[in-house]
Amino acid sequence: MSSSIAQAAFDHLARRLDELAAEFPTDPGAVDLVTLTDDIAVLAHHLQQATERAQERFTAPAAVHPPERAALVRLTRATAGIAKALDILSEALTFATTGFQREAVGDLAHSHLRNDPGVLRIMTAEKYVAARARLRNTAADLRATTTPPGPSTPRTTGLRTQPTAVAQPRQRARP
Repeated sequence: MSSSIAQAAFDHLARRLDELAAEFPTDPGAVDLVTLTDDIAVLAHHLQQATERAQERFTAPAAVHPPERAALVRLTRATAGIAKALDILSEALTFATTGFQREAVGDLAHSHLRNDPGVLRIMTAEKYVAARARLRNTAADLRATTTPPGPSTPRTTGLRTQPTAVAQPRQRARP
């Protein structure tokens, strides 16, 4: 995996994460459980692909050179970000399917908010916003082009000499 191929793969994954995050609803009225489960499936797919890509290289660790190791670290950090976004959306699905009272507040048995679809949609929209932020941060990290320094290259210029005032020691005047 050369660094240019790795960066191209990172850029592609970052674009896909940004596209998915842009589609997440922020308005409670736009929340749909079918779409939520689809979003969870898409994130799981991206997580699976990233994990498989890393796994291919981890099978022969002796053949993985330092620049590729740095790329694999970035990839595994991205999988952690995707997994966190997946966890956030899974919590949203849990809230919506098991009810507000069990997951958010334990003592709402007699509350009018119990299983209120409007409240559930608000909570789901808030989870979408959190997942969107996580995915956008992960995508930004994938786009970061800072790479660890490679092997040092020999200098093409000659040695620099110090200015004459610094290079020659000063003599003290004798009294």
